[in-house]
Amino acid sequence: MARTQLGEAVSALEAARLELSLESDERITLLLTSLGSVRRLVDAIGAELAAELDRRSAVPETSLARSLGERSPAIALARLVGIDPSEAQDWIAAGTATAPTLCLSGEWLPPRYEAVAAGLAAAALTPRAVRTIVATLDAVAARCGVDELHDLEKVLLDYAPQLTTRELSRLSRQVIDRYDPDGVEPREEELRARSGVRIIHGRDGLITWIVTMHPEAGGVLGAAVDARTAPRRQPSFLDADFADPARDDDDRTLAQKRLDTLIAIAAESLAADHGRLAGTAVTVCVTMTLESLLSGLGAAHIDGVDAPISARTARRMAANASIIPLVMGSAGEPLDVGRSCRLFTESQRRALAVRDGGCIWPGCDAPPGWCEVAHVVPWARGGPTNLDNGALMCAFHHRRFDNDGWALERHDGTAWLIPPAWVDSARTPRRAGRLPRAA
Repeated sequence: MARTQLGEAVSALEAARLELSLESDERITLLLTSLGSVRRLVDAIGAELAAELDRRSAVPETSLARSLGERSPAIALARLVGIDPSEAQDWIAAGTATAPTLCLSGEWLPPRYEAVAAGLAAAALTPRAVRTIVATLDAVAARCGVDELHDLEKVLLDYAPQLTTRELSRLSRQVIDRYDPDGVEPREEELRARSGVRIIHGRDGLITWIVTMHPEAGGVLGAAVDARTAPRRQPSFLDADFADPARDDDDRTLAQKRLDTLIAIAAESLAADHGRLAGTAVTVCVTMTLESLLSGLGAAHIDGVDAPISARTARRMAANASIIPLVMGSAGEPLDVGRSCRLFTESQRRALAVRDGGCIWPGCDAPPGWCEVAHVVPWARGGPTNLDNGALMCAFHHRRFDNDGWALERHDGTAWLIPPAWVDSARTPRRAGRLPRAA
């Protein structure tokens, strides 16, 4: 069936190639969607073949990969198909995880996770998604019952087709942390042990800093850099030699802006240093449950950082840095101001940062600091300035939402974007928003 669909899809794409410049926007969007289906069909067939190649390479004496002159099945596959070895590993891992297994009695047993195998066969999942889902289920299998594991498998399968690779990995970490909250702290210590800064002095005079950061360090440094490089910000520098990243004629790359930002931060730190540790740590938003805050057990999350930190680390940061508490609203600060103000208040933006986690547009990774607050119902048309009528969007997607006819609805706490008819004639709702944090 998959091979028949593949042939039909390829034929349709080939027929349209010569007339692309004459096609409508809706037709181009449809062709790209079809291309995605073709890619997933190829991946599904490739994973099946890759698993067979791996099986035939298991015994060194009769290894198919070695007979082809390659050290491993992944390298042999990459060379045969012309793909990257990491993608070849995805094919092999996904195909192996979803293939039937031969038991000692000679009978073929179904895959461990039949629903995942069916999703790959139907081209609903990519091999990378299959690897992530299987690894997640394996990690929690010992901590939940069979029925609960099947339910979790279904939940992951529902989310996976709508998520990017990074978003699915983030969900995987949250699932594992939910079932093993005591494991956050040991993993955090492992990440801390692997973190550090390497400085390489090149012969051409360039100095390369390779910075590998644990979540706490990434949160602090990320907040400081975002404060000066986010679009539409108007940062100020003590040294006039450092250019304003928001100026209209600025042609620097983002990497160059970040470097200039780090230099400026260091220069200002030196200027303010009077021979002692100066100032307080940069303001960081940390979300955690009230129970974790009081007990010091479980996980917390730094705004803009995927990996969790332990509740104990969050409590320590609160004692040494300027932390915005996101367990509850600040005392005496109203979160809903109705029609009394067009612009959202700082406290409302903090609450939206916790709820939305950044730009709600599917696939957009813009953090809260890069976002604007969009009125779902425009203020000029009677829309109130409150949390229910607000959504975080980056500047680009805010323009698309306001100018292109998109709509947004919320059902049971989940945001759904409704595309305009020229994008999707059926106006099928698309799940929006970030994944919820693990409790």
